[in-house]
Amino acid sequence: MPRSNTAESVIRPSRKMTDREGVASVVGTILALLVFLSLLGIFTNHYVPSMMAGNEHQHDSQVVTQISNLKQSIDSMMLYYINSQSNTLSSYDPVTLGSSGVPMFATGTNGQLGVIPVSGTQEPSFSTSFKYTLNGALYSINSISGGGVVVNIPNRYYIPQSVLYENDAVILGQSSGQVMLASPGFTISATTAGVSISVLQMSIVTPTSSNTTYSGSNTVGLSSKLLTFTQHTYNTQSYDVNITIFTPFATAWENFFNSSFAQAGLSKTDYTMSITTMSYQDYRLAITFSTVKQVTLSTAIVSISTEE
Repeated sequence: MPRSNTAESVIRPSRKMTDREGVASVVGTILALLVFLSLLGIFTNHYVPSMMAGNEHQHDSQVVTQISNLKQSIDSMMLYYINSQSNTLSSYDPVTLGSSGVPMFATGTNGQLGVIPVSGTQEPSFSTSFKYTLNGALYSINSISGGGVVVNIPNRYYIPQSVLYENDAVILGQSSGQVMLASPGFTISATTAGVSISVLQMSIVTPTSSNTTYSGSNTVGLSSKLLTFTQHTYNTQSYDVNITIFTPFATAWENFFNSSFAQAGLSKTDYTMSITTMSYQDYRLAITFSTVKQVTLSTAIVSISTEE
C-alpha cells in the first residue's frame, strides 16, 4: 500500500519572503519617524522662535501701554488737584511681567519690576537750582526729586528692553538706542521779554522707603496716590538756571531737551548741555541756562505700593 505524503505536501511560507516583509516594516517605520522628526525640527527651529518673538514683542507693547497708563493716572491726579485743591484720588494700574510661551515647546520669558523710592543720591534723580529775587532780596532754590518704576524685559527671541518711568517721563531703552515715549512736565518759551521755563519735579515714595522688586511672569498691581503738589513762579532776573539729571537713559533726555529748545527758538548760546558717565548704566546730564527770566517750578510726591 503506498505511503501517504499529506503532512509533507503542506505548502510552507518561504523564509526569504518572511524576512523581506519584516525589513519593509522596519524601513517604513524608520521613514515615518524621520518625516516626523524633520517636521518637528522645522517647527522647533523656525516656527517656535518666530512665535516666541511675536509673543515677546506683544508683551513689550503691553508693558509700554501699562506704564503709560500709570503716567496718565498720576497726571490726572495732579490735574485734579490743580483744579480742585484736593488729593483724594488714587489709581490702580497692573503691570504684566512675563510674556506667554508656546505650550510643550517653549516657556514664557520672565521679567523684572522695580519700584525705586526717592533717596536724593541714587539714580534716577532730578534737580533744579537757581536764584531769584523777591521784594528786592535774593534767594536761592535747590529742588531735588527722584525715584522711578522700571520694568526690565530680558527677551530671549526679541530685543531685550527696559521701560522706565522717571520724573513723569516714560522712556524705552534697548541695545539699539533710547526713545522718550511720553514727555515729562517741562515746557520752555522764548519771547522778546526773555525765556520762561516750567519744570515739574516728581518724587516717588514707597510704604517701606526701600526698593521693591518682583520677578516672574505674573501680574503686579501698582496702587498710586498723590500726596502733595505745589506750584510757584519765580523771577530769576537772568540768573543761571541749572537742571541736573542722573539717569540710565541720558540720551533720551538729551534728545528731548534739544527738540524742546529748537522748537522754542533757542540757540547754542542760550544754554550749555553735557553728559558725564558716572558708572555702568548711570549718567549725569547737566544743563545750564543763562537767559531765563522766569521759572515755574511744580513739585509732586506720589506714593506707589505694590501687590500681587
